[in-house]
Amino acid sequence: MNKKIIITALLALVTLSGQAQVKSGLDLCLRDEATGEWIVGLFDEYAVYDCEYWNYAKVDTVKGNFVLVNGCERLDLKLKDGVLKINKKKHRVTKLTERTLPDYPIKDESDFVDNGYQGGKAILRGRLTNVPKDHEDRAKLHIPDPLQTIFDDERNIDRDSSGRFEFTIELANTCEVSLLWAELILTPGNTYYILMDGATGRTYVMGRDARLSNELQAHGTPYYNVRRSDFENKTDAELLEAVNKDMQQVQAVWTKMEQSSPMLSKRYRQLSRWHWKMGAANSLVQRRYANPDIRKNEDGLLWQWLRENVFDDMAKPYTLVQNSLGYTLDNYTTELLRPRQHSAYSFDYIEAAIDIVEEKGKMGVAYMDSLRTLRQQMNDYRAKTESGTPDSLLTDHPFTTMIEQMFAKGSLLMQTIKSSEPEERVLLQNLGRIDSLSLSDELKDLSQAIAINAQLENKHAPLSDALRKVMKEVVDNPYYRQRIEQRSDYFATLAAKLQRGNGCLMPNEPLEGLTDGKEILGKILEPYRGRVVYLDIWGTWCVPCKSNLKHYAKPIHEALNGLPVTYLYLCNNSSDDAWRSVIGEYKLTGENSIHYNLPIAQQAAVEEYLGVKHYPTYFLFDPQGNRQPEEYKPYDLEALREAVEKLLK
Repeated sequence: MNKKIIITALLALVTLSGQAQVKSGLDLCLRDEATGEWIVGLFDEYAVYDCEYWNYAKVDTVKGNFVLVNGCERLDLKLKDGVLKINKKKHRVTKLTERTLPDYPIKDESDFVDNGYQGGKAILRGRLTNVPKDHEDRAKLHIPDPLQTIFDDERNIDRDSSGRFEFTIELANTCEVSLLWAELILTPGNTYYILMDGATGRTYVMGRDARLSNELQAHGTPYYNVRRSDFENKTDAELLEAVNKDMQQVQAVWTKMEQSSPMLSKRYRQLSRWHWKMGAANSLVQRRYANPDIRKNEDGLLWQWLRENVFDDMAKPYTLVQNSLGYTLDNYTTELLRPRQHSAYSFDYIEAAIDIVEEKGKMGVAYMDSLRTLRQQMNDYRAKTESGTPDSLLTDHPFTTMIEQMFAKGSLLMQTIKSSEPEERVLLQNLGRIDSLSLSDELKDLSQAIAINAQLENKHAPLSDALRKVMKEVVDNPYYRQRIEQRSDYFATLAAKLQRGNGCLMPNEPLEGLTDGKEILGKILEPYRGRVVYLDIWGTWCVPCKSNLKHYAKPIHEALNGLPVTYLYLCNNSSDDAWRSVIGEYKLTGENSIHYNLPIAQQAAVEEYLGVKHYPTYFLFDPQGNRQPEEYKPYDLEALREAVEKLLK
């Protein structure tokens, strides 16, 4: 290479290196008056333009001259008398001083971008400063999953000393994500920049597709305001009357808003209505869990209202409302296919459990006869409830006595029905029936994918061969299939990485032959004499259990750091694959964490000895192995630490 070229390149690097140290002393955000967009941010250590970070090569605040550099790119800015010249192109600008951007000055009647759920990446950069101390743990980016009914994808916001962060986000389609108080609409293929200041509330979004996000910060959207608790003992007609009244009030809000802000975009107007509708739908589908005495008098109008007002006028693409769509659609289709029974028992699940036990055929003749009798009594009981026989006339039905006896804790039928097998059988029966529902083809496809994914998440283990085969037959969208396959493979990888005997996942062999719950628990606790033991009884099938493990296991360890505490986890009625994958996913293998997945009979014996009535259940044991009477929840960290310190005195 020519010596002169080498020297020139080195001088350029030295120059750029020096320019990176130039500061402006400014905190200035400028808005283009013609378009309404935030076009440049001039901050002390750097500038932001076109969603990119730029260093200062030259700063003259008196004359308003700035030279910005980004790698080999150079940008000349001249700010004078409200006119910003960017590489000689003029923009009339105003300084942003309010909490959010003002309304845009021009109309926008464009529609949402729908890529057909092909997936893609969006880049989100930003600066987040002055987060209140009590909100630091909430400084996460939430990315709803179109197939999830429970958990969003959460990512911590790792900031540098200036508060800057950057995410590359995989999205199925145009969708809404949230970051503390900000709601953003992101489209794959685009780049965005957000400024957030917790002290002033300033929230500005930059980018070619930032308008709707800025409108959401400035105007928000009306919320659904009918409280379920007020209608727990009221009829469907009374509930729908309240819903329609709330709709009228919200429509008045929309009318007033559109009169005062006539330039609000078409996309904002649509999304505002869809937000309210999904709030209503998310609440109303939970009616299927209402008091049985209320449900037996329903007339179907509530589900008809949902179809006509929500599912027949659904957002496109669906990912715009995916924050609640998965849960809502899953409950809606499940109710139509398998209405929730008025008794405490799900007949479909009981029937599937009986089928499974009979097929295995390992029980004696007397037990198999009792299963046949149970099935006969269930069919009789079911026929009478479906014909309208009052519950008061069924209290002495033989089925109620048999079910309590045969589904006692630890019994074979209870073990079977709490496994994933009956649920999967019922799911397989219903997947094909979704095509018969009055829904669009796209919603049917999404509903089938959501149902399969929900089973996958509940099982927390790879897809069974049967479910994988059916998924390929009924789910048309390749993105949905790929998403489910990836999650299934992820569970398989997690389970394979963890094996018993690694110091955390304990072998069951030392407990072999023990049947008494007190004796089993005593042998488990014996190695930890002299330490406080915090016991968590959970199951991979239990959503609250997994939610608490995900969100509170690490905070508990941090809160009790420095204290001699052993964390003991006993898993209820779960496969080894699912058990290991949950432990791996939620990183529960830290120091002093001990896990057991006991045989079902032994786990049932321990739970009976402890008097477990719900999942999850938590117990504290003192250094001598004595159980404490109070149950200390993982989210009350202060009370938990006080209790542990008291036991150690």
